[in-house]
Amino acid sequence: MWKNNIKIAIRNLRNHKVLTLVNVSGMTVALLVCLLIGLYIQDELSYDRHVRDKDRIYRVALKTSEARWAGSPGPLAEGLKNEFEEVETSTRIMKFPGIKDMLLKVEVNGEKKQFYETNGYYIDSTFFKVFEYRFLDGNPDVALAAPNSIILSATLAKKLFGNEDPINKPLMVGLPFGEFEYSITGVFDDSGIKSHINANYYLSMDNNDVGHAIKTMTNWASNNIFFTYIKLTPNAVPSIFESKLNPFFERHGGEDLKAMGSYSKSLILQPFQEIYLQSNMEYELGVTGNLTNLYVFGSVAVFILLIACINFMNLATARSEKRSKEVGIRKLLGADRKALIFQFLGESTFISLLGFTIALIAALTLMPFFNQLTGKELLLYQNYFPISFLFLVAMVAGLLAGIYPAFFLSGFTPVMVLKGRFRGQVAGFSLRKVLVVLQFAVSACLILMVIVFSQQLSYVQKTDLGFNKEQQLIIPLQSEFTAGKYEVLKSGLLQHPGVKSVTVASSYPGIENIESMLYYAEGKSVDEAVNITNAVVGDDFLETFGFRLLEGKAFTQALTAENPVMVLNESAVRALGFSTGEAVGRKVHYEWRGELNTYEIIGVVKDFHFRSLHRKIEPFGFIRGNRGGHLIANFKGGDVNEILTFAASIWKSSEITDPFMYSFLDQDFQRNYEKEERSAFIMLSSAVLAIFIACLGLFGLASFMTEQRTKEIGIRKTMGATVWTIVRLLSQDFGMTVFFAVLISIPFSLYLANRWLSDFAFKIDLHWGYFALAGLVAMMIAMLTVSYQSIKTALMNPVDSLRSE
Repeated sequence: MWKNNIKIAIRNLRNHKVLTLVNVSGMTVALLVCLLIGLYIQDELSYDRHVRDKDRIYRVALKTSEARWAGSPGPLAEGLKNEFEEVETSTRIMKFPGIKDMLLKVEVNGEKKQFYETNGYYIDSTFFKVFEYRFLDGNPDVALAAPNSIILSATLAKKLFGNEDPINKPLMVGLPFGEFEYSITGVFDDSGIKSHINANYYLSMDNNDVGHAIKTMTNWASNNIFFTYIKLTPNAVPSIFESKLNPFFERHGGEDLKAMGSYSKSLILQPFQEIYLQSNMEYELGVTGNLTNLYVFGSVAVFILLIACINFMNLATARSEKRSKEVGIRKLLGADRKALIFQFLGESTFISLLGFTIALIAALTLMPFFNQLTGKELLLYQNYFPISFLFLVAMVAGLLAGIYPAFFLSGFTPVMVLKGRFRGQVAGFSLRKVLVVLQFAVSACLILMVIVFSQQLSYVQKTDLGFNKEQQLIIPLQSEFTAGKYEVLKSGLLQHPGVKSVTVASSYPGIENIESMLYYAEGKSVDEAVNITNAVVGDDFLETFGFRLLEGKAFTQALTAENPVMVLNESAVRALGFSTGEAVGRKVHYEWRGELNTYEIIGVVKDFHFRSLHRKIEPFGFIRGNRGGHLIANFKGGDVNEILTFAASIWKSSEITDPFMYSFLDQDFQRNYEKEERSAFIMLSSAVLAIFIACLGLFGLASFMTEQRTKEIGIRKTMGATVWTIVRLLSQDFGMTVFFAVLISIPFSLYLANRWLSDFAFKIDLHWGYFALAGLVAMMIAMLTVSYQSIKTALMNPVDSLRSE
């Protein structure tokens, strides 16, 4: 029986090559999308799963009336451990503010090596009691016992030392204020680790570079640059423990918060396993994911698979009249309904498994490109789960696609079929319309999302940021020696005719800046203090970036003042209670460690976007000074390579031994939108594939519908009907169906677009034009697909049409 069913299935597939190609192509594309997106989702969900007792680990973060902040004050970790019996142990992580990479120097067998390395974190000695790592060298229990200890990942140890044993070897760490010697006390296995704590190396907080400063950070209201993690006891109830946090914070930090003029801070508890995908906080430790994107991508994969299944169901029921005679004869010869159902389900499953095989081959080819797109290193055969799961999906999809046609076709009454009439025709036709509506409603949604994504990213790129981001060369001044060479570098660069101006800044637009202070205007009290983000900048800073000075003057060498000076943006001036015109010459104060500090406002600049357009514009102030950080050179448009070559030669002639590194401001700023750009490309690809599959089904359906009306078309042409009349007759039903699908898609598209745009403080306005364009595109694609078959049929010779049956 099975052998006979297979023969019949293969014969049917071979005799209807176009139908087979449509179904196999649709299923292949759908399963390929499911596989690639499934691998991406699996990888994102695997973060922070390697840690033992992860369900007992939490991060304690800050919440204010305006935002949630991942960092916390220095004394919090020890305070929690000492006061609460629910806390088994606590620890802190700190990343160096404003420094994303450090200069590491070693000497191996007489060869000196130096590299800038990212993701280096300072940690407490209790770190490995909260997070258990597998050490390849050293002992985690004592690795941080001695001051100035450093622990490397196996990848970094290999890069620095090759096959040499690194334990107890010295390693120099270059910071903006000097070079410091550390001793390597451990190497941890970083293979397969995926975590929001994406460390390449860990440095002990007990050290002679920042160690002393860390010990003095005992204020509960300021220095919120520590990431506090706790491990609760097995019997602790997290919700009850969290309810105790804010009374505890008020007891210990109330006075400090009051002194700083800040009363709105509170503590929140974050489950460790939720941080990577659900944190959405400011000042995160590392790169995080987005759970909403996973839901969106997963839904897209399911929808595309659903569209492919709908194709099979539509085309199978459309062929019902031709196959009804086959069913009728087989029933008369003794075939029961169960056998017929198994035959039709077998055909659909065979098509699905054929698509599964081709999808695996295609995935192997496309994997490098997909990895480049997502920024990951996904492997198709890393484990059996993805392929096993896809095989299961293919089986389910095959059964789902074939289940309605199986019951629909096997239910025909033999006598009625052989007489040329069979029940179920109306039901089949109605269901096909419903399924086509569903297909193109999904497609229209995806088209709208592509339009919104592209328009928002275009808006981001074209929005006036309040400064000039083009032709800005950024050169990090990472070490104390290099920062001391700023004036030499500046004078050297200005000798090139293509360099217009050079300045220095502790931070610049587009990168994270957490340096801020609570300022209050003269004549007011600390209770009216305003949080203003700072950057220490050199002369000619405003001119180099092209900030628009509204009032006052900028920083120049000729500037002299009695007090330290600063330039504020409009938001800072308003927050302090001044108008733009009266702010210049006024003084602002802040208190630090019992001392009153005063700055004079010498200028006001127009508001600008120091951060990405995800964030609203906040109070910002530029303080005159030179603290190193970054050299910025504004150059004329032209040969960029020539400028870089010249800058590298000035770097070398200044006797700087640090590696020459550089970036461009526009690229640095654009990195804030990498996730959105990747999401937009994935959404665009998904929309194209969804429409492709829907059009495949529509093409096949149109082919069978026009084939059924071939004789009618011949008669109409014989009676004088024009080609346009025939085309309109054959296309209008599909056109109305797709138009109805577009209308249905609008509320869903509106919800999805608003949900995605909610992550931006500055965004496009959704207006009817976007929805009209999405609907028009869907209609045009559908009608072009149908029209090809309609025109082909309408142009047939009436004699051939009348002979078709």
